[in-house]
Amino acid sequence: MDEQRREWLFDEKRRAELALVGITVIWGLTFTFTKKSLVELQPFVFLAWRFILAFLVMFALCAGRLKKMNLPTLGAGVLLGCLLIGSYAFQTFGLKYTTAGNAGFITGLFIVFTPLLAAIFLKHKQSPRAILAVAVALIGLGFLSIAPGFHISTGDALVLVCAFTYSVHIIFLDGYTKKYDLPLLVMVQMGVLAVGNTALGLGFETFKLPSTGYVWMSVIVCGLLASALAFYVQGYAQKVLTPSRTSMVLIMEPVFSLIFGMILLSERLSLRGWLGCALIFAGMLITEIPGGFLRRGRGEAGEREVDAELIQI
Repeated sequence: MDEQRREWLFDEKRRAELALVGITVIWGLTFTFTKKSLVELQPFVFLAWRFILAFLVMFALCAGRLKKMNLPTLGAGVLLGCLLIGSYAFQTFGLKYTTAGNAGFITGLFIVFTPLLAAIFLKHKQSPRAILAVAVALIGLGFLSIAPGFHISTGDALVLVCAFTYSVHIIFLDGYTKKYDLPLLVMVQMGVLAVGNTALGLGFETFKLPSTGYVWMSVIVCGLLASALAFYVQGYAQKVLTPSRTSMVLIMEPVFSLIFGMILLSERLSLRGWLGCALIFAGMLITEIPGGFLRRGRGEAGEREVDAELIQI
């Protein structure tokens, strides 16, 4: 038994999965940190400080690898960074108008959007399972976000766009991590996010330093752990796990966001809200149960075929 446990712990894929679980805890916590920090800082300003810190850390760590930088790596990182600018902007603005729990669950819809985008980018025919997952999750989104009178809140709508944008990022990231130097790829992404959000903050908001210890703590946690470390871990995981398996682990992020929102912000859900969350979660599980959208019963050979397709993106 001890030998079996040792093999389980030291298996590379298992380590990647455990590392991703840790990242989902951090990402779930950042919804609460970000929401409280937006009382003091405007969205683009908060994001600018977060990613300036993340970029400086990654630049320091990559100092010895800069000679490996080339135009393809730079281009891939810029594209991924631009996708993340849109994703984080919609999510952060959305958090001003919705709860951390709602934002977490709606962001989690990227797990449902990903098979749809795989059909567009990779020309994959979608199974009835994927179609059912989308239908169930969208019904759940309706229960969670649409108020009486069929009005969806501004915050929930903005976070929904974030989920779509992030699913595009996952599709591209899976191919790029297999072609380019991972630390450099993460560094360029953080640099694009730092420059982009700084420019937007200077252009549309009042740019200032955080003035309280809580916001500085939020910037440090979000910059170091939820950005630099998190995207490195995600990239590493997608080098050894299939996108389907990666998504299955990331499914825990909205769960942790709801838990932290209830504990730290005293947020509460109505019965209608709980039903909506349950249906969204069910939609995610339908998509990611073994035999999901990228495997479709093709086995290991099929997974390698999919990976080869992704590398060509």
